[in-house]
Amino acid sequence: METIILASSSPRRKEILASLNLPFIPIHPDIDEAVCDHLDPAYRVIALAEKKSAAGLALLESEEKESELPRLLLAADTLVAFHHARGWKTIGKPRDRDEARSMLLYMEGRTHRVFSGLCLLDVRNGRRHTTLATTKVRFSNMSGMEIERYLDTGEWEGAAGAYRVQGAGSCFITSLVGSWSCVVGLPIRELYGILRDADYDFGVTGRS
Repeated sequence: METIILASSSPRRKEILASLNLPFIPIHPDIDEAVCDHLDPAYRVIALAEKKSAAGLALLESEEKESELPRLLLAADTLVAFHHARGWKTIGKPRDRDEARSMLLYMEGRTHRVFSGLCLLDVRNGRRHTTLATTKVRFSNMSGMEIERYLDTGEWEGAAGAYRVQGAGSCFITSLVGSWSCVVGLPIRELYGILRDADYDFGVTGRS
């Protein structure tokens, strides 16, 4: 089975790859995400995933390791958004507890969408495979005490929309239509699709 380069510092994405028994090497490229703020969510997550893959490749080239590493580099981006009459309102990662509280107060009792974009780059020939997953999530009404208790868990830190579906945040989800793994940040079905398209070696042989 081929090893993948994962251009992400997200522990959740690492956990998903590990749960699928896909070997990977993590790297941590840095990009300016604000350059894509003008794009609608579906285009934005794809554009950011592509930028992360390009930054990951540049990082490998700067370290002169690209010839020694696996051929496939995976990058992803996830954001939460609400659609209204004037367009989209996107919600990123909260900078502090106060901002996390404001996000949860805005989201409670409402339905939002989670967008996850993937970019799989073949570092040997530059070919990119991209894909998009979307999931609709509805939050229950939350009391002030419930919000404060949830903030006390610290799950909001580093999480788009200030919650984690795989943790205590799931207590407030009344419906989820789509991919659970999309909300976590690495949609599994879509990941399989682009790996297959890139002729990834799953290391599986047929029965004789």
